[in-house]
Amino acid sequence: MAARHFVAAVAAALAGACAVAGTSATGAGGASPGAAVAARIDGAPVYTFTLDTIWQQRRVAKPSVQRRAVLDDIIEVRLLAARASDAAPKEQAGATVAFAPEVMVEERLVAALREVYGKDIDTAVKALPGASLESLVTAQPPIQQPQLQAVFGRQGQLKLEIALSSEQQSLAGKIDVLRYQLPGGEPASVTLYDVYHRQNVQGRLALSQQPAHVAALQARRIVANAYVLHWARQRFGAEAVADLRKAIADGEAVVALQNLHGVGLDTDSGSPLLNRLSGEVSAQEIEDFYNRHKDLFARIDRVRARHIRVADEGQAQRVVKALQEGAAFVATARRMSRAGDAAKGGDLGWISADGSKDWLASLAFSQPPGKPSAPVRAPVGPNESAYWEIVLVEEQVHGAHPLQSETVRYQASRMIALQKGRQQLGQMIEQSRRAARIEIAEAP
Repeated sequence: MAARHFVAAVAAALAGACAVAGTSATGAGGASPGAAVAARIDGAPVYTFTLDTIWQQRRVAKPSVQRRAVLDDIIEVRLLAARASDAAPKEQAGATVAFAPEVMVEERLVAALREVYGKDIDTAVKALPGASLESLVTAQPPIQQPQLQAVFGRQGQLKLEIALSSEQQSLAGKIDVLRYQLPGGEPASVTLYDVYHRQNVQGRLALSQQPAHVAALQARRIVANAYVLHWARQRFGAEAVADLRKAIADGEAVVALQNLHGVGLDTDSGSPLLNRLSGEVSAQEIEDFYNRHKDLFARIDRVRARHIRVADEGQAQRVVKALQEGAAFVATARRMSRAGDAAKGGDLGWISADGSKDWLASLAFSQPPGKPSAPVRAPVGPNESAYWEIVLVEEQVHGAHPLQSETVRYQASRMIALQKGRQQLGQMIEQSRRAARIEIAEAP
């Protein structure tokens, strides 16, 4: 299975935003899905609960998807994720994420549980006192202003980013925002540090500006997530929920590994690995690639064009309207253009791609042949009179960028690097599968 296919499929399943309302949390014959194992990889289980949850998500977008195909995807991703941390230890993808990785994984885990088991979770919430999660909150201690200032500084200061020092984080960890108790659980609390840690850049700014209000709202979100995870562990078992969390974390790791190796990226995208591979491409490799894929380096070599220059935009719009209604470009240029070549019908002659091009020539190269351009205001200086140009390309001559050009060197080296990166990833997938001992515990 191609790397792009299986990672995209599982990533879509894990991050799907469509609710699957009313899906039962009970498997065939009344057995809990969390009690069963769907497969083992080198002895480690992949739980039926993980398989069924991801399968239900994928069926929203593709009802015909087979359960066994989803299991194969989960196995592929888990195998590759196991190698993600040491595949290129000095060449990470370099992409920053909005949230801490563990926060993102937990949010996606809770979202997956809500999507697939939402009806059952809602039923459980309605059975709580007051039919509300608010019944879980045992206290909301007031946060004193000096405490907030010690953590976030004086209010009203303009800040572009909030990054608490170790001392400030320690102080925040001692400030309870909410205290709560899950059904059958021990008393627990959400600290100001817990809230801070779960925010992205925008959330931390909001927290610093309205700390008491934002902290209270976010603390309730943390309690709500804790309840969903508690419900799932009670229903399916802690090990099964941990396995689903691992599947989500595996998907994140593999997406990062994909990006490192160029899967899903274009030639202008980069990663440390792709940049290194691009720099190692030889002149001979570029020449061979160029000869095999010359069509990728196509360009317009020459254009023959005409233009009409007028003094203001209103006149330019009238000229364009006349041309659209059938007026001849040459005759209109002779009658309306204020350029020196008006008597020649605005003839610009042949313009070469290798010659020095002013803005008007560049405009001509950007236009399709046979159709007058929209009026374009000339990029004149502040003390120069403005004017508008209308261009008609009569002919184009196509060719290819020369082998020795910087365009070919850059584009070819990037495309070769992408090929090598994807080949490396494919080899990693095959090696992982060959080295693993995979046991499928259920019939296809």
